[in-house]
Parts: sequence; C-alpha cells; structure tokens
Amino acid sequence: MNPAGAARFAVVGNPDNRRTAFLQAALRAAGLPAARVVPWLDVLAGTARFHPGETVRIDSPGEDPQVDRIMRGAAEPTRVEGGVRWYRAFRAAVERIAHDVRAAGGRLLADPAELAVLFDKRLCHAALDRAGIPVPPSPT
Repeated sequence: MNPAGAARFAVVGNPDNRRTAFLQAALRAAGLPAARVVPWLDVLAGTARFHPGETVRIDSPGEDPQVDRIMRGAAEPTRVEGGVRWYRAFRAAVERIAHDVRAAGGRLLADPAELAVLFDKRLCHAALDRAGIPVPPSPT
C-alpha cells in the first residue's frame, strides 16, 4: 500500500497494447492510481525492475513486432516458425519476473505455472478435461 492507502500496481506489458490500456482504464474507473508499466522489452533485455509492495500483473507479450522477433527469433511475424522458441522464451521470462517480483517484496497476480498452461493448448485442454469441462477436439 502507498501512503494514501491505495494498492500499487505494475503491469508487465507492451506500453501501447490494448490490454495495458484496458487495465489502466479499469484502475481509473475504480479510483485507483495507474499501474506502472514494465515493458516486455525491458524484461527480455534483463533490465526490468520491481518495487517493494507492488502487485504485478503479467500481460501477454503479444501484439508488438519487436518483442515477437526477440521471442521467436523470426523476422517475419506471419511465418509459422519459432513457436517452440517463443514458448520457451515466455516461460523463462515469466519465471524471471516471478523471481524478481518476490525478491523485491512484491506479489504476482498469477502463478507462473498456471500461465504456462494457459499458453499451451495441449496442457490447457488436459487441465480442462481433468476438471470435467468439455472442450472441442484440437487438431494439434
């Protein structure tokens, strides 16, 4: 909490991304201060920093061509290549974020292991199936 008693939020996201804008609008509507934006580019460069007492949301690294190129290792975003590399880069980055947030005395809104499931169709379908939630068949 800050001196005024409001929670302090940070969001790992792409600064001009719609998800980041939606979160900022929701905080504003709730009468809370804007979240500090920690760009995905900073996370991938190893320069992201977190503050004590922050509550940190991790948003998708999508919709930023430069972030996509770094994570996939492919110059053309319409190419199919690089999916496995992207997923590995995402998992490693999320684990690094979790470590850094906890080391700084902050807290995460999402568990890194759960984010890994959300971004993997096979793992997600299996988790939903185990919970008895029907899912359509997947071609992958």
